[in-house]
Amino acid sequence: MVARKITDIKDNKSPEVDGIPPKLLLEIVEQISILLATVFNLSLEEGVVPLEWKEANIIPLFKKGSSNKSENYRPVSLISVICKLLERLIKDRLVDFLVKNNISTWVSKRSCLINVFFGRCHKVGR
Repeated sequence: MVARKITDIKDNKSPEVDGIPPKLLLEIVEQISILLATVFNLSLEEGVVPLEWKEANIIPLFKKGSSNKSENYRPVSLISVICKLLERLIKDRLVDFLVKNNISTWVSKRSCLINVFFGRCHKVGR
């Protein structure tokens, strides 16, 4: 599963906060996937993630309008590529579980907006 997720990474992205370029992971997918699976499993069993995975570089992303106005930018968090891999693996397993057990009719390949339109996305605690 880890190797498959690594191959889904876009190789033209720049290194994030961890300094690991996605292209490197793609080049060593055979060697790194078993090691990462071990680290991911330990992290999930212990309920702890490395501190570096909690760090993010926040950059302003221009939306539209005048580039001189701060309200025309939105913050984007650039997190570790390795952390993104773990997040995607967890999401995939969770969605599979929910669908197989008829707990949710979530459309996993669609945006939340589309799921809201079809009544499948619910805000928790509101």
